[in-house]
Amino acid sequence: METQSSTAASCVDDVLITAELERRPRRAPDYAAENRAMAALARQLAIDPHGVPQKLAELVLDLCDAGSAGISLLEEQDGHRYFRWHAAAGLFADHLGGTIDFGVSPCGIVVDRNQTMLMRHGERCFAAMAGFEPPMIENLLVPWTAEGRAVGTVWVISHRRDREFDAEDARVLRNLADFAAAAYQAIIALEETAEGRRELVQAAEERTRVLAGHNRMLEHEIAQRRQADDALRASEQRYRDLIGAIPAGVVACDAAGTVVFHNACADELCGGPPGETPACWGPEACANNGHRLENFTAPLREVLAGGEPVVDRELSIERPDGSRIDVLLNITPLRDHAGGIAGAVNIVQDITARKRVEDELRASEQRFRTLANTVPVLIWQNDEDARNVFVNQYYLDFTGKTFEDVMGVRWHELVHPDDAPAYIADYMDAVRTRRPWRNLDRLLRRDGQWRWFDNYAQPLFAPDGSYAGHVGASLDITDAVLAEQALKETDRRKDEFLAVLAHELRNPLAPISNAVHLLRHPDGRRRADRLVEMLGRQVRQMIKLVDDLLEISRITRDKIELHRQPLLLADIVHGAVETSRPLIDQQHHHLEVRLPEEPLTLNADSVRLTQVLANLLNNAAKYTDQGGTIDLEARRDGTEVEIAVRDNGIGIPAGNLPAVFDMFTQAHRAAGRGQGGLGIGLAMVRSLVQMHGGTVEAKSAGAGSGSEFVVRLPLAEPPDEAHDGTAAGAGAAPLAGQRILVVDDNQDAADTLAMLLDADGAQARAVYDGPSALAALPALRPHTVLLDLGMPDMDGLEVARRIRADPAWSGVRIVALTGWGQESDRERTRGAGFDFHLTKPVDLTVLHAWLGTRH
Repeated sequence: METQSSTAASCVDDVLITAELERRPRRAPDYAAENRAMAALARQLAIDPHGVPQKLAELVLDLCDAGSAGISLLEEQDGHRYFRWHAAAGLFADHLGGTIDFGVSPCGIVVDRNQTMLMRHGERCFAAMAGFEPPMIENLLVPWTAEGRAVGTVWVISHRRDREFDAEDARVLRNLADFAAAAYQAIIALEETAEGRRELVQAAEERTRVLAGHNRMLEHEIAQRRQADDALRASEQRYRDLIGAIPAGVVACDAAGTVVFHNACADELCGGPPGETPACWGPEACANNGHRLENFTAPLREVLAGGEPVVDRELSIERPDGSRIDVLLNITPLRDHAGGIAGAVNIVQDITARKRVEDELRASEQRFRTLANTVPVLIWQNDEDARNVFVNQYYLDFTGKTFEDVMGVRWHELVHPDDAPAYIADYMDAVRTRRPWRNLDRLLRRDGQWRWFDNYAQPLFAPDGSYAGHVGASLDITDAVLAEQALKETDRRKDEFLAVLAHELRNPLAPISNAVHLLRHPDGRRRADRLVEMLGRQVRQMIKLVDDLLEISRITRDKIELHRQPLLLADIVHGAVETSRPLIDQQHHHLEVRLPEEPLTLNADSVRLTQVLANLLNNAAKYTDQGGTIDLEARRDGTEVEIAVRDNGIGIPAGNLPAVFDMFTQAHRAAGRGQGGLGIGLAMVRSLVQMHGGTVEAKSAGAGSGSEFVVRLPLAEPPDEAHDGTAAGAGAAPLAGQRILVVDDNQDAADTLAMLLDADGAQARAVYDGPSALAALPALRPHTVLLDLGMPDMDGLEVARRIRADPAWSGVRIVALTGWGQESDRERTRGAGFDFHLTKPVDLTVLHAWLGTRH
């Protein structure tokens, strides 16, 4: 036997890895679980002391996440030493009560050295450990001590390669082993003492009866009784010493509540002097000692009165020095042989540190929930099976569901059917691979709208490194997605617009090019009149395209300015009809105009509002087959006027109606019914109408059913009679009485423009440079100066500055004539003192309208 022990001792260093305990990562202590284990051992101690070893084995099996656990205690018979398994749990539960020789067991080394040991693959040294399935990978053993001497071991075994014990496992194992060993030995000693006392009492009674007739043996018996009392006192002292070593407060009292025993830990918990009866125990102790610990005495009275134990009751107590601690209280009744209450054992553990940790955890949890419920983001947590275990309040508000509705996997129902298969498959792959995850999908909002979300999630791992699920956040990006889609649509329409623009610019170039070739032909002069008329039409078309391009710039940058004044609705309608009449007559349409009898006045820009109605009339003419009918009807509707332009043309498909007012859109282009142009007419109509404080609406019953555009504008106060008379008299000679100076270094342009103004009743004069313009002012005293900007020596801007610098000409209106029409050019002329800005070639209708309204 000693040979086997020596052999084991010589090879044990090959399997001993105790130093690894401190090198390995240490898991976080779980004091709450440890306290529960201590309480469970205390209850077992009170109920069945002999069950303490098995209870300890079952507890450490769980606390250390082991595959097997047990207690081996040393026994000896006829000089032969061996270990008996007094407790076994887990895979070794079937070996309960079995034995193994001292020399072939790793427990022998632990007992000999009286120290904690960690072994890996112990079968290399101890043959008795081989052959088990599953095999023993690691053995962690701590000594089981009695009266300061190792008499056995408490051990746990890992059967998994991924489960390695650390210093925290060793600490827990030692704490529970020390507690259980001390408590177990104390109770056994107490039972032995009680049994010895009963035997001594019986023996003494028997001997007393014998001594009645045998006085000679009296002194011998008295000495024997004294010897028994000394043994009893020694046994009771051992009992007290063992109980004193337990790391929990232990106080025993009799049936009246009088303290008969207390350990040092109880003194510390109560805050009293060591060795004195704790001031906080017993039914009347609190009142008698002036301490406010009534909550201690109440549970004790319950036990002594009813006989039912108090189990795991948490109390907060104030000690004599004013400090407060939290305790876990277990009170077990003690019964005599007749079953009556003989007293009680109180076991109290200080759980202040544990409670503080729990409070901090609750506060941390509350902070997290407050933060999660505050942010406008869906925050969620899934477990390892991808089931919802937490969602924030915004998640519930968004979905309109209760917390129970979205638990488990029912969150799948919120994902758009088109997105769900790929979305769920990708997420489940992230769950399987424990990887971060990101995805886009649509989720159903409580109002039935599908909203786009950008989803992020990170894997969550427990302190022991095991996967616990994913934590994620989902951000509503619907507005960004819609903006991106709108941007793509705008970009598509821009590309389409550029293609149309190239086409539209080429169209007039073809006949212009042909006309140039014809004019060079020998008989070109004979056709000159017809060609000149055609060239004029094509040039006007190109001018319109260029003007439309400038309108695009002004509309998109919101740079259109209105020059409002009181206007009669009838004048605006007549101006629009006059503008559109050539196209209407060309298509042989019948135009019906119906106006209210009462004069209606608008506070509007004459040029822009005429442009609105003319555009609607032109569209009606273009999209109605020849010989069609066009109606323009205006009527008063409260404080507004409603102007409707209807036709019996090709109509607008229902799917195109919502977009007819969008920039670069032509409803019939895709169907091959486009009529040219850049597709900005109706966008400009809507912008100008809205600038006037009105609305415009498109209606159509569908393709082939005609169209109707309804403009609503606010009415203004009617003009006075003087205004009416002036407007009426302006029909025959719209510029009568006006003196106009035309300044342009292009003499032909200046002379022809002056001739046109003379024909309309104005007194017009043309000069060809800046100095001549300034020299002509005193003689002509013009109302208006039409001033070219790009003249040599002294340009138009300098001429305008000099006119504005002379107070004598403060009432003169200055109009810019230029080929530059960008907003920056208009800002430059405004800064130089110009009143109006016209681009070349001059639109006489616009010029007449401006001059006529400012006479």
